[in-house]
Amino acid sequence: MKSIQRQRRPSIRMELSPLIDCIFQLLIFFMLSSTFLTPAIQLTLPSATAGTSQNELEIIITLSEEGDVYLNNTKTSLISLKSELQRMLTESSHKSVTIRGDQNMPYSAFLDALDIAKRSGAIHVNVAHQTP
Repeated sequence: MKSIQRQRRPSIRMELSPLIDCIFQLLIFFMLSSTFLTPAIQLTLPSATAGTSQNELEIIITLSEEGDVYLNNTKTSLISLKSELQRMLTESSHKSVTIRGDQNMPYSAFLDALDIAKRSGAIHVNVAHQTP
C-alpha cells in the first residue's frame, strides 16, 4: 500500500516590521504636530473680542492697580481671602470664581488670587475681560 503524501500548507504569518514602522511614523507625526498647536501668544488681559457672557456672576475677586483685593465689592486682603472664599464656595452650587483685574495690576497678585481660588475649592476659575 502506498502512503498518501500530504501537501504542506504554507504557514501564514504576518510581518510586523512594516506595522511597527507605521506606528512609529504616526507617533512622530502626532508629537510634532501637537507642539505647534500652542504657539506663544502675546496677551493683553483686560480686553478680548469674544468670550462667554454671564449674567449672574456669583463670586468675583477684583484686583486693583494699587494691590487692593475685593471679594464681591467687599474690601479684603489676600490673607483673609482664602477663608472668606472657602465659606462662599461651600454655599455655592457652581463652585465658580471670576477674577477681574486692572490692566496694570501686578501679575504676582493675579497668580496669588488664582492660587487661593483653586486651594479654596473653586472648580472653575474665569478671567473677566472687556470687549472692545
